[in-house]
Amino acid sequence: MALQERALRTRANLIRAAAQVFDRVGYQRATLMTISEQAEVTKGGLSFHFTTKSELAQAVQIEACAISAAVLEDLADRPGPALDIVVDMAHALAGLLHNDVVVRAGARLAQEVETPEDPALHSQLYWLSTLHRTLCRASGDGSLADGTDVRSAAALVMSVTMGAEMLARMPYQHAFGQPQPEEGQQESPQQWLSRVWRVLRPVLAGAPTGPGGHRPAATPNGHARSPMNRATVHAVAASAGVPAVSAIPAQGVR
Repeated sequence: MALQERALRTRANLIRAAAQVFDRVGYQRATLMTISEQAEVTKGGLSFHFTTKSELAQAVQIEACAISAAVLEDLADRPGPALDIVVDMAHALAGLLHNDVVVRAGARLAQEVETPEDPALHSQLYWLSTLHRTLCRASGDGSLADGTDVRSAAALVMSVTMGAEMLARMPYQHAFGQPQPEEGQQESPQQWLSRVWRVLRPVLAGAPTGPGGHRPAATPNGHARSPMNRATVHAVAASAGVPAVSAIPAQGVR
């Protein structure tokens, strides 16, 4: 039993070390030697668990999806307007991308290596599918504006979420004519998203928005909502500086 537990710990350590290397240098430049050194495990110890770099990459992708699923499925089960749950999912994903190297590496690997269209492997496909499913609920419970193109809305939310994490890691203030903040004073992805959602949520809900992008408590359930079509989605995405929704894979999304 002790040997089995040690083997599991070593495997988990190797997966995290591989994620750190993939996140830092990418799949092509990563080597098994670099990963074994990062994990402080011998090359023989690594090969006992993983014989190829592609096996390690797949293990990182599986773990990234499992971490994402644990967070998103918990949010999906919560009561309340489904659009508010989508907002919470976006904040959670931005936090995972910013703080969890395995999730971040899994997202990078999905772009750098050929990945099956399997939500258990392709983290971005899983995120998009989950956002789409929750936005379908929002369409059903009335928290999403009538006539909204749900697929486009899901792609937009994912684009904004990934863009917020990217902006939090770059000196974006110069683009706005502002001085770069001191170390430790930069905005977090969640702070970025809170500001973006104050712009985005009224478009999605056809209703006023409260702090953090959530529905204000005083907003009546019967509030009139305006539809959001593909043209509106693309216009909002362009004004926010996020990737075009057509750049987000739509496999597995109805």
